[in-house]
Amino acid sequence: MTATHCLTASMIEVGMRHESRLSFSREDVEHYCRLVGDHNAIHRDLAAARVRFPEARDIIVPGGLIQTRISAIFGTAFPGDGTLGLTFVPERLRRPIYPGDDLVITIEVARILRGGILEMRIGVADPEGNRVTEATAKVVPPDDAYHQWWQDQIAHQDTN
Repeated sequence: MTATHCLTASMIEVGMRHESRLSFSREDVEHYCRLVGDHNAIHRDLAAARVRFPEARDIIVPGGLIQTRISAIFGTAFPGDGTLGLTFVPERLRRPIYPGDDLVITIEVARILRGGILEMRIGVADPEGNRVTEATAKVVPPDDAYHQWWQDQIAHQDTN
């Protein structure tokens, strides 16, 4: 099992935070664009990227790839395995992101809604703390039955 956490709604409190670091390679961009059918030239051709963003030093990482990798944090690290995504509302990126750029992703529980739905605040910054974008998301953490299954899987792996 590769998940690092499996937190249920009863284990989570408003204000809890998680921080992750992300970066993307040109290969990540190529795989993502092929998978989703994104044929935008700015994601594969530096000349096209420079027409749109004259200061571009490389191709542009798709915003959807950044969003997808943030969503993966929900399902692996915070709240963790078994989490279901409901909504993801990104703000516009303040600047282009290039392959090799490091991003610091901060996820904070803003509210716990009826039914254990979590409203999350997401901050995306560069390593110096300059804001790149923000987003909000609503996710449903796993329930107690799923958490028990997850713990059983971890225990089973430890015995093998």
